[in-house]
Formats: sequence, C-alpha cells, structure tokens
Amino acid sequence: MPPLPEAPPLLEAKGLSAGYGETRVLHGIDFAVEQGGVTALLGANGAGKTTTLRAICGMLRRSGEIRLGGERIDTAATEDIVRRGVGHVPDGRGTFLELTVEENLRLGAYTRPTHKARADIQRMFDYFPRLAQRLRQQAGTLSGGEQQ
Repeated sequence: MPPLPEAPPLLEAKGLSAGYGETRVLHGIDFAVEQGGVTALLGANGAGKTTTLRAICGMLRRSGEIRLGGERIDTAATEDIVRRGVGHVPDGRGTFLELTVEENLRLGAYTRPTHKARADIQRMFDYFPRLAQRLRQQAGTLSGGEQQ
C-alpha cells in the first residue's frame, strides 16, 4: 500500500516581508505551523513578532506567500482571513470593559456559525469555569488575570 500523502502545514509563510510605511521590519521570513503541533514565536522587543502576526492577518501591507491549510491567503482581506479562523489577539487584557463577560465572548465569536460559537464558548467555560459563573458580570470588574 502506498504511503499516505502528508497533510500541508496548518499555516505556512514563505518569503514574508512586511513593515510600516517605508520601514521594513520583516525581511523574507519562512516558517510553518504543523497540524497538531505547538509553535512559538520568540524574540526580543522590536524583533518583529507582532508585525509577523499582523502580516499573517492582513492588517498591514506585506509580500510573500501565506498559506492556510495549503490555500493561499496572502491576497485575502483581513475579514476573510478572520472568517477562516485566523485572528490576532494582542497582548494585554483586550476586553470591552463596559460589556458583560457574555457580550465579550459573543463578540469574539461573531463571525462563527451560531452552533459553533456556542460550542467554543462552552469549551472556554470548561477551561475557565469561573467565566461561566460571571457571565452577566461587567468585564471591567473582573481582575486583570480574569480579563486576560
């Protein structure tokens, strides 16, 4: 029996370059995130970690090739990339303080079909049971760790 073909990487970049205005920050980087694997992006402040994530999500002008599950996404609009399940969650709390915990969770899942969003939110409650207890609580009243 012939060997099964390998699955493409979940996410792959080849020759990815990006920056801000005339300032180039990424200079043709290559990487792959394998299915089922764990990948870390490490570097000193200013090394380009955030720029890499923003480039993947289409939040800034970039060149090179970006593939998601083998399909090119480097020409896709940011909202289309998000609909495919790729998003950039910035460091810090990132909550809407005036909204409830439930409203924040729903907002984070607004591009997902309702049944999938409900399953995702339930999974978050499984990981963080305290969130389920605080569903109706204003997010701004949670501790810093709970907000994260």
